[in-house]
Amino acid sequence: MGDSSGGPASILIIDDEETILDGCRQALEKSGYTVITSSDGHEGVGLARVLKPDLAFIDLKMPGSSGMDIIDMLSREMPDMVLIVITGYASIVSAVEAMKKGAYDYLPKPFTPDQIRAVTKRGLEHRSLKKEAERLREEKERMERSFITFVSHEMRSPLVTVMQYFETLKAIAGSELSDASRDIIERCEKRLQALHDLIEHWLDLSRIQDGSFSKAQAPLVVTDVVEKSIEELSPLCQRREISLEYTPRQDAPRILGDAESLTRVFSNIIGNSTKHTPQGGKISVGIDFDEFYVYVRISDTGEGIPEDKLPFIFEPFFRVKGKEERQRGSGLGLTFVKKIMDAHMGKIEVTSKLGEGTTFVLTFPRLYEL
Repeated sequence: MGDSSGGPASILIIDDEETILDGCRQALEKSGYTVITSSDGHEGVGLARVLKPDLAFIDLKMPGSSGMDIIDMLSREMPDMVLIVITGYASIVSAVEAMKKGAYDYLPKPFTPDQIRAVTKRGLEHRSLKKEAERLREEKERMERSFITFVSHEMRSPLVTVMQYFETLKAIAGSELSDASRDIIERCEKRLQALHDLIEHWLDLSRIQDGSFSKAQAPLVVTDVVEKSIEELSPLCQRREISLEYTPRQDAPRILGDAESLTRVFSNIIGNSTKHTPQGGKISVGIDFDEFYVYVRISDTGEGIPEDKLPFIFEPFFRVKGKEERQRGSGLGLTFVKKIMDAHMGKIEVTSKLGEGTTFVLTFPRLYEL
């Protein structure tokens, strides 16, 4: 059975027993599949991130690695990949727990070549049906985005023209404008600029969703991107008398990412913190990592977000109004951040306490160097 591109389906097997790896490879290669094997959990996760197989068999018990953790990790990062548990202690409890974490099926040891081929065939058929449903859903969303993009483009040109007319009007009238007239013009300009920014955000979101915004992903050190964002926002923090503290990790491993879009992600979150942090407050940025992930933590000592509002902050147009906020946003900034993180197979989590501040933790998969 082939994959969606027409070639042979690729199967990853992660198991610490060489006899199992050899047996699975022989059984599946005879059926025309491409097989990748690994006897180490960390290496197996790296191979999955780089090669993106169609289906993976994962042993629940391996020295130094938890099969459950690997299933949980890969099911979140690569939902299109079918995960099947290999277990030598086929209890209902372990199978149910694995499926709750994202596994599709399980294969108890010992098993025959026919059994692994049957489970593989069933898993790939499930993947094909799931992919077709996803294709239909994406086609519907693409049509909706096309309409939004068309309307946005049609609005942008006349809007820019009106903004230029206001600039020309101020230049021609000059000192002849009364204070009241100048105030009205400036108010109009602010509203027009807000509408222009909203249209640009919509177009950005459309490009993210069709994959054209952050498709130029390449190996990069996240430290470099974070430092660029901090450099951009340091003058603003100084003007508002907010302390911006940064704890770098020069030994941070590389990730696969698009530097331009990630710079906007960090700038957006830090910029939001400046809006909600009072004079004399502090914004802290730190980087950490472990064997699987790189973490960027951004904390502030601002007014915080009500607990009942936290589940909605990444929704389009949702805004948390606060007394320290100095300007009205579009309500699309965090939606943009979430979409970019999804495009990088990353995760963003937020915790907050009213009157004490907010913390964002952005998690990126480490780049596995082959």
